[in-house]
Amino acid sequence: MKIVAVRVPEEIKKRMKEVPEDWSKYLRDAIEDRIRKEDQKKLVKRIDRIMSGVPRPPKGTGAKSIREDRDSG
Repeated sequence: MKIVAVRVPEEIKKRMKEVPEDWSKYLRDAIEDRIRKEDQKKLVKRIDRIMSGVPRPPKGTGAKSIREDRDSG
């Protein structure tokens, strides 16, 4: 595992000691969450690019399919 240092003002450091938290784990989790969100954004953009080349079905196709399905049962 690599080390990443974070500088905080002295007042924040003092207040961190008052909070019962594993700050290393908290920051690791926050970093992983942020990276996960960025990966999701990239994936959505990629899907949008792919879907932009797919023709849209004619208006009313969904309702028509649902109606046919309901009538067949």
